[in-house]
Amino acid sequence: MGKKDESPRRPRIADDLLEQLGENVREQVELTGDVLDDETIDSITQAIAESSDILDQQNQKERETQGPAKSFLEQLSNFTDGVRNTLELPSRLLPKTPQLPGRPEGMPIGARAYTVGCVDDLWHAKPSPERPYPVVLIHGTISAKNQWQNLVLTLREQGYAVFAPDYGMHGTQDVLESATDIDAYLKQVLSATGAEKLDIVGHSQGGLIARYWINEMGGADKVHHLVTLSSPHHGTTVRGLLADVLTANEATARVAESVVTRFMGPAGMQQVVGSPLITTMTTGPETRPGIRYSCLATRNDTTVVPFETAFLKADSDADADSDSSPARVWNAFVQDHGVGRVRHDEMPANEQVQELVVRILEEGLSD
Repeated sequence: MGKKDESPRRPRIADDLLEQLGENVREQVELTGDVLDDETIDSITQAIAESSDILDQQNQKERETQGPAKSFLEQLSNFTDGVRNTLELPSRLLPKTPQLPGRPEGMPIGARAYTVGCVDDLWHAKPSPERPYPVVLIHGTISAKNQWQNLVLTLREQGYAVFAPDYGMHGTQDVLESATDIDAYLKQVLSATGAEKLDIVGHSQGGLIARYWINEMGGADKVHHLVTLSSPHHGTTVRGLLADVLTANEATARVAESVVTRFMGPAGMQQVVGSPLITTMTTGPETRPGIRYSCLATRNDTTVVPFETAFLKADSDADADSDSSPARVWNAFVQDHGVGRVRHDEMPANEQVQELVVRILEEGLSD
């Protein structure tokens, strides 16, 4: 008697919904052919958003479903909420979000995302002997510094000097341009505080930019501790996810890339496996001597996949001409440290994740 196949099976309703999602998009492609103008991409983006609502409603009805069916529907919904989790933008905002007056032609939809909360930089703040490293919090794609509000308050209550930049039209512009902006900001923090080194916490693209600053822009001797939250250090597979749903042919693959860019700007495809940026970041040592790295990932991530792309490998040894010790790298899933279910875009504002980050920063001070 053969071994029972215990692999999850897609429920029929999931197949129907996936087919409906693909049909909506294919219909737009067939109507327009290979002409990928702005109107075409907007129509396709809207089709994805409308399909998202259907899947969201169906997922709500299936909340009580148990076993593989529930798991698959949740994964499908996570992906297709207007590519909500994959692109970090609620699809429901798409038809409602106003355009900014005088906005540049082709401004990404994500650049018009609403944010809540308030974070002000206190430029008079000085690090204490007990907390000698200013903490800089760098947000991710289609986000803003406001997401750090509660973490900023917590860290300041504990005596840290804390700063958080906004950059790149909600993190949608070219990543290298954003890195240049962050470079200027980090140097200003060092100058204003008189500190020699920083602790940096980066979510998603924010962690990737921080590591680019360390590896490629001379920031290695200015960082004590880098904490990253679901950062695509080795690139994500957004291209593959979208292409699979849109159907795997050349025309729809181009549509997938165009939709990602329309949502996320140039930063979107720059974070995909095989892009020039990711190739640069994965060529040679991933870390630098003398720096502590803490890389956190969530098993509920549908944006940075596979999950392990958020982890790093320590350099083998320190530079022979340097007094620095080898980099120390700690990779962990937040679920293994007391954190419950948390999606990619929820990492910075999740209370349990924030508590974990505070503990990690505190432990880092023992160096």
